[in-house]
Amino acid sequence: MENDDYLTRIINYGLDHGVGVQTTSELSPYTPCGSNPATHMIVINHNWHIHRQIPYQAAHEIAHVLHEDPGVVYFHIPTAKRGIEAEANRSAIDILAPMYFDEVEPEDANIDEFLDAFAIPSYMYDVTYNAVRKFYENC
Repeated sequence: MENDDYLTRIINYGLDHGVGVQTTSELSPYTPCGSNPATHMIVINHNWHIHRQIPYQAAHEIAHVLHEDPGVVYFHIPTAKRGIEAEANRSAIDILAPMYFDEVEPEDANIDEFLDAFAIPSYMYDVTYNAVRKFYENC
């Protein structure tokens, strides 16, 4: 499946959970996706310089809205390891991993390929491992 297909699935996931989505290609390639939990909206920058990371960013921003995080606007911070941003990173994995591994047999599951497919930082390996293990346990 192509990253644009994953992005469509993530957008639909957000819509199914009451999260509005605005997409644009007008922002700088260095302006990440953002969210406003107060309005239940996210903005997806299709012009992001790491195109394969956009589905992960969108899932991250949806997580901010679903968590009803305090504050006005959040922007995807892929290097966050603590606090609100880290929780949104973990939830993004929880949203994205089942979509990615849905048609992958457990013995063929490759976490490194998953991380690379969406330009997810390698420090998310343990979080991803646990999410994938949980996914296969619930199948």
